[in-house]
Amino acid sequence: MNFFDLIPSFLSGVTALHDELVAVTLILCFAGLLVHCVYALLSQKVAHVYPTLIRMTIICVLVTGLSTWTNLLVQATEGLKQDMGTAGGFDIFQAYQAAIARKMGTAAATNNFSQGQRPAPTIASNFTGGNGAGTGNVSGVTLTHYAYAGDSTGDSKSSQGSGAFSWDSAPGSLIPGYSAALSNSVAQQYGVQPGQSFTITSAGGQTYNLVYADVVPDSYTNPNTGQVTPIGPRIDIYDPNNQLGSGDNFSQNITGINGGPVVMGQTGLASMLPNPGGDIKAQILWAFTLFLSWVASGIMWIMIQVQKVLYYIEVAISPIFIGFLMIPALTHLARRFFLGLVALILWPLAWGVCNLISRAMIDIAVNPTNNAGLGLGTLGALVSGPLAGLAFMIVVACWVIGSTFAAPLMVSWWLDVRGGAATAAVFGATLGALAANAAGTANAAAGGPLGIAKGAADVVNRSALINRALGGSQSYARRPTSSQTGKET
Repeated sequence: MNFFDLIPSFLSGVTALHDELVAVTLILCFAGLLVHCVYALLSQKVAHVYPTLIRMTIICVLVTGLSTWTNLLVQATEGLKQDMGTAGGFDIFQAYQAAIARKMGTAAATNNFSQGQRPAPTIASNFTGGNGAGTGNVSGVTLTHYAYAGDSTGDSKSSQGSGAFSWDSAPGSLIPGYSAALSNSVAQQYGVQPGQSFTITSAGGQTYNLVYADVVPDSYTNPNTGQVTPIGPRIDIYDPNNQLGSGDNFSQNITGINGGPVVMGQTGLASMLPNPGGDIKAQILWAFTLFLSWVASGIMWIMIQVQKVLYYIEVAISPIFIGFLMIPALTHLARRFFLGLVALILWPLAWGVCNLISRAMIDIAVNPTNNAGLGLGTLGALVSGPLAGLAFMIVVACWVIGSTFAAPLMVSWWLDVRGGAATAAVFGATLGALAANAAGTANAAAGGPLGIAKGAADVVNRSALINRALGGSQSYARRPTSSQTGKET
């Protein structure tokens, strides 16, 4: 459920505030136009009026279209996050799960690719599903591979490394040599579940440890000729680099299938359980990582809601700052406001960049690709032990929590929005006075344009910041000096 569905009065309130403040924009525009016309008259520069009229036209466009343009920027930011793979935010636990699963898969893939030909076993294996029940000997199932260059039955998703299920549909989710596609008939006959690990034995004596991550279609349609070719019962190993060799000619009969635990795509309570086979230290790290994930996710959720609230508020009060564009002494406040608004919209993008760093730190801790360089004499070696790994996960959690608060400050610094001091000051001085006189302003607005002008004038007169921005009213009267005092009569 959307958080703002719980507070519909807030959305209606900011919309009403925006509509009411449009009148303030008009007053500021006419006041600014008057200033520019007086200047043009006194300096005898009539040409100065034309740029002023153009600026008024731009202000009218901004008043009517600012919310639409900012929404487009919000959508563009979300699109960039999707391209970065961080659209769903960052979850320490999910990233840790994925890294552990990839580490297991990479180790299994290394074994799958490196094993040589062995004599065929004398006893056929039986399949054991998740309930431990045997289902009989395997026959009629073919082992192949796919997604390599020149694959005659390839498809675009396979070439991108995308699986068939929700948890591995993103590009690059499939693990070479470990992820496997199964025909629906094979999965149903032998009871293999999505995300379940299993072991197969080929007629050549090889044993492959795989995970069910993709689906083999029932038939293949040639895009050039339109010819439909049925595809029989098959287990297809994801092999984009053709490490199994022989291209389209690689094919073996499968003599045995043995099921294992579900290691990917778990949901509910099952997703919180540690991977089977881990020792007590690994399970403690698993539970601790889950706790840190809850803390970090809670803080991130709060910050996301704060960002959205501030966004709606800034769009609501934008007519005031749009009007400031017509008054030379207040133009710098309008500039800071709009830079602050852009910075606020870019908060999620900054969080996405921080999420990439967080995932890199998780990968360093887990070393999911079993990289030898990370395993010997490097930071990866320092954080590979159970206790060191626990300490490193604390560092990751502190980074995630700290970057949640620091990312908005970094965006403001990049855009030279110096703490948003101008916006905060105007919000406190100008809109504080507006809130204090909201009832009076609303009643005056009902009386017509003169009532609106009076209410806005009260706000402006009570704003100390605007008074300073306009230069204030200095007194040039001098006290009589002692020498002058004696001369007075």
